[in-house]
Amino acid sequence: SRTLLVLGSGPGIGRSVTTLFASRRYGKVVLIARRAGQLKIEKEVVESISGVQVGTYAVDLTDTKALLAALDDADATYGKPEAIFYNAARVLPSAFFDHPVEDIEYDLKINVSALYNIASRYLPHLATLPRDSRPSLIVTSSALPHHPIPQFFALSLVKAAQRNLMQSLHLTYAPQGVHVGVINVGGPVSPDHEAWNPDNIAEKTWGWFEGVKGKESFEVVI
Repeated sequence: SRTLLVLGSGPGIGRSVTTLFASRRYGKVVLIARRAGQLKIEKEVVESISGVQVGTYAVDLTDTKALLAALDDADATYGKPEAIFYNAARVLPSAFFDHPVEDIEYDLKINVSALYNIASRYLPHLATLPRDSRPSLIVTSSALPHHPIPQFFALSLVKAAQRNLMQSLHLTYAPQGVHVGVINVGGPVSPDHEAWNPDNIAEKTWGWFEGVKGKESFEVVI
C-alpha cells in the first residue's frame, strides 16, 4: 500500500531508482514528467514488476497550477506518498552573457521553485508518518554545487541553490524523522562507468535510504 512519487521520470537514473525502490518496498508508484510518450515507456517498465500499480501524469513542473492539479488527483487515487524522488533537471551548455536570462529563470523553476512546491505540500505530511515507514525526500544532483563548470554555469548555479534549499529542509525536518537527502553523482552518467552507471547509483541511493541515521547523512557522494 506504500506510494512512491517520482518527479522527472525517465531513462537512466530515474528508471533505475524507481524500479529498484518499487521492487523492494512500494506497491504504488506515481510518475510525473513532461512527455507523455516517455511516461508510457516508463510505466510499462515499472509495471513489469509484479503487483506494482503505476499512475502517470504528463506535466511541466514549472506549471504550478497543472502540477498541483495532478498531485491532487494522484493523492486521491494512489494515496499520499511515503517517499518522494525528485529527478528533474535540464542539462544544457551555457556560455556567459550569451545564455538568455529567461533560460536561467526556467531552470530555477525546475530545480528550486517546483521542488519548493513539492516540499511545502508533502514535508508536513511526511513528518506525521512513523519513523519506521522511512518518510523521505530524495533529490539527485552532481558535483556542480561544489565544483561549478563555467561552460555549464547556469546548471551549476541552480544546482547550488537547490542544494541550499535541501540542506535547510534537512536541518528542519530530519529532527522530525524525515529523511531529506541529496545524491551527488560525480560525473557523467553512463551505463559503462563503474560508479556512475544508473544501477549503481540506484543501489547507493537505496543504501542511503535504508541506512540513514540522522542529520549527519545529508549527502551521498558517488
